[in-house]
Amino acid sequence: MKRGARARRLETKPEIVHAQMKSTLLSLLCCAGVGAAGLTTFAGPLKRADIAAQAIWVVHVDCDILRPTTIGQFLLTELSKPEVQDKFAAFQSIFSFDPRKQLHGLTLYSSGSAPEDGVLLFYADFDPERLAILARAANGYLSVTNHQHVIHAWIDDHKKAKDGVKPLVYAAIQGSRLIIFGQRQTAVAKALDVLDYTTPNLSSTQSFPEMGTPTDTSFLQAAANKLDLPGSDPNAAIFRLSKMVRLQIGEPQGRLTATLTLDANDEEVAGQMASVGQGLLALVKLQQDKSGAAKLAEGLSLEQKGTSVVTSFGLPAEDVVNSLKADAAKKAEKKAEKE
Repeated sequence: MKRGARARRLETKPEIVHAQMKSTLLSLLCCAGVGAAGLTTFAGPLKRADIAAQAIWVVHVDCDILRPTTIGQFLLTELSKPEVQDKFAAFQSIFSFDPRKQLHGLTLYSSGSAPEDGVLLFYADFDPERLAILARAANGYLSVTNHQHVIHAWIDDHKKAKDGVKPLVYAAIQGSRLIIFGQRQTAVAKALDVLDYTTPNLSSTQSFPEMGTPTDTSFLQAAANKLDLPGSDPNAAIFRLSKMVRLQIGEPQGRLTATLTLDANDEEVAGQMASVGQGLLALVKLQQDKSGAAKLAEGLSLEQKGTSVVTSFGLPAEDVVNSLKADAAKKAEKKAEKE
């Protein structure tokens, strides 16, 4: 998108709208783990047909599954505290949209190696006309037509300027249930092509076959092809040896469970990964500090299964919530002492 003939800048930018639009994307992302509180007309499961066939990593949060869980209710309680409630009230008064109640699911994926290649699919109940009007009133607004869609863009004031130019946030609205966010116009345009079924999607491939299955009850799932992480840290090394990484987190029958699976090319490499992983796990469990985080580590286990290394976590969700509350209380106490 160029700031020229094809782009359109609006001169009217009400200050109140401008201030709110600067934090729109950040506010939406911060609500990723909360979900809807009553509306179920639009489900939150991962939709393979909405994801590009060439995706190299995918992260999905099913807010409708998360909402009624012990963890979900804890998060909602935290977001209902007065210091947070006021921010949500201001947000809702501007956008007529409460992410805590009307957000159903989020899918973040990328088909490229650069961070800017990623796109966020935001599934929610919202008023598309109102959001479009607010976008057009944002700072540095630009727009371009992509087939039958309009891609909106505005200045992202949360990021530093590069060569004196502030980066843009790009977004497109499809219907009244889906918003596509991205850092590049081309990334949003490609995502729209996938949604219009003019380019192949994940459902036509064998990539990440465990994701989006009808029997999956996890509220968070993620998968990635080989990760080329920088540095020599052992935590990064174990991922560099993996050709595929999968993560699933859920709360079946009141028990918070998580499974991290690392696939290797052969059993020998998997054995090396398991040895590194066992060493890291032992170090965590030997910590003398019995903080909430250390206690949570007691629920971890690791084993090699053929060419895969599987790390599992399982604890009663109430115990996890109590640990989180205990850590939060300690931090608040330390903060009060410093003041």
